[in-house]
Amino acid sequence: MSLIDSITSLRTQLDNAESEIKSLSGGKKASAARARKSLQTIKSSCHTMRKSITDHTKGMVTKPRVKKEIICPSHAAVEAEEEELEAKAEAEAVVEPVKVKRVRKVKAKVV
Repeated sequence: MSLIDSITSLRTQLDNAESEIKSLSGGKKASAARARKSLQTIKSSCHTMRKSITDHTKGMVTKPRVKKEIICPSHAAVEAEEEELEAKAEAEAVVEPVKVKRVRKVKAKVV
């Protein structure tokens, strides 16, 4: 049974359940069992349709996709910040001259 036929059948069952519920609310006790039976049939039909939809979907051909590299936004921000710090450190190292301490030579006094 195709999906279209299943939907048509489900509509018919729903109409039957509706008529039984109307007669139940009209005061007929016997229609309660028929209404519950109709609802159980609807439930079974829905379950069968769900299964057939899943099978149909799994049988469909999918397009091959190119795998994408997933980068966490927080990691990307940390990497960018590290690059900025490295660039600043290199710039500061070039600008600041190296200071050299001068050592005085002291002559020893002869006594």
